[in-house]
Amino acid sequence: MPAEWEAKRTASTKAQGVAEFAIVLPILLLLMLGLINLGVVVTTQIVITQAAWEGARAGATLDRSAGEGDAQIIGAVNAAMQPLDVDRTSVDIEPQESEAPRNLPWPEPRGEPLTVKVGYELTLTLPFPITMNLRAQATSRMEYQNPP
Repeated sequence: MPAEWEAKRTASTKAQGVAEFAIVLPILLLLMLGLINLGVVVTTQIVITQAAWEGARAGATLDRSAGEGDAQIIGAVNAAMQPLDVDRTSVDIEPQESEAPRNLPWPEPRGEPLTVKVGYELTLTLPFPITMNLRAQATSRMEYQNPP
């Protein structure tokens, strides 16, 4: 094989490698961005699930004689949502402070379920903006008794 043919073959092999890399690079970048976004979604879901549990636990152990109520539950949720934007959070408590059995006299509501639902609006920006509504809920049995 003459030397000039060998030089042409080497040059075309290098050009082929560059062309293949140019084709594969966007696919690899999209795959990486997808994995990053998946990590953000999973981390956010874990945080809001923990926040719902913290709210349910705070609601189950309220001191009604000290006037504690829904504000303490929402405060516990917001404290657990610390790494996230609290303004994008919605909290729903069932039953509410003004509903039975939470508003009934002693010995209620001990043993009744309290459910805290947390919603969070997550906006992913890589490679284009996507808004997702993530939700979590936790239920705990109330341990306190209303004062007589």
